Amino acid sequence: MAVEYVFAHTTVLDTSLIGRLSALHIPCYVVSDGILKKISDTSYLVPCLGVARLPREDAWDDRLGDLVLVLDRVQDHGNIGTIIRTASAFGIRDIVSTSADLDIYYKKIVSASRGTVFDTRLWRFNAATSAVKALQQKGYQVVATSSHARTIQSMATLQVKPIALVVGNETEGVSQEIVDLADVVVQIPMSGMVESLNVGVATGISLYELKFRMVLTMLTNYIRSRLGREVNVASKLIRQAFDARLKQVSALNGTQVVLLMVLKCDEVMTMDQVSKDMTTFGPELDALLAPLFEHGYIQHATPGDSILLTGAGEQAIAQLWSVVERAENDILSDFTADEKTQLDTFLKRIQANATRIVEEQVP
Repeated sequence: MAVEYVFAHTTVLDTSLIGRLSALHIPCYVVSDGILKKISDTSYLVPCLGVARLPREDAWDDRLGDLVLVLDRVQDHGNIGTIIRTASAFGIRDIVSTSADLDIYYKKIVSASRGTVFDTRLWRFNAATSAVKALQQKGYQVVATSSHARTIQSMATLQVKPIALVVGNETEGVSQEIVDLADVVVQIPMSGMVESLNVGVATGISLYELKFRMVLTMLTNYIRSRLGREVNVASKLIRQAFDARLKQVSALNGTQVVLLMVLKCDEVMTMDQVSKDMTTFGPELDALLAPLFEHGYIQHATPGDSILLTGAGEQAIAQLWSVVERAENDILSDFTADEKTQLDTFLKRIQANATRIVEEQVP
């Protein structure tokens, strides 16, 4: 979302915000209290207001997440904003509306959502049946909520498919035409004299329950598709590929050569760093290092728990470099030059983000 210009109170002029706006070439206009209150339509002073171009309406495509929320004629702006905020808390970005005129950028919706509407994709349909059929064609199982359903939400049988949860109008609930088309119709069990819950509250309960059930149902698929697993598998296969090439000319394996290369870059590494970088610990680490010490490729450094690369180690890397390079070229044989550059960029970004997360945990 591009910010076109900013209105600011004089109290904002000394903040770093002004410098950042200037660096981004975003005009900033200093205005009075009265004008700011008029623009924001509030009785209190909002010291800084930005004017941004709304994102264009997304085309109906294949970018939908595993869990989609369908609003069937939900009308109260406060409820809609609360629902969007709740959905965002569960990592849900895709909202489907059975009303073509829903505007999620209405002021009260934006306020109730605490701004999460700006990270939400809205898909609007002219009719409820059109929305349901489109989702089912994309492979979603449609789960509708109804106080008259025979199936309790926590007991519903789910398929190994993504879910589209439908929540309904504050007075009438989910329309009968959606109930008739839904794959599963569920109710939230309640006791006492309460007949129904506020749609925002009910949505939160349903999303929590269905998210948990969906993860259990699709756990195997999730594990297979997660970044950590893919990176781990790719890393092991790459080292096996290096091993296969190195076995033809050297007694060293891929992990040992990679360690020599890392030492060439880092110069000195503690044993703790070696363990973490090579994901090898205890006796396995000793077995990894023993041949490198025996051949004089590495030696202990000061302090005593550190190691460094020797001249013989540098020569070994140089001698084996053509093998390493050939193995790498074979692994990336069907990649274009641009794809190789992109892969390198993506890996560095992943490393930077992972490093930031780790450093945030350091006391």
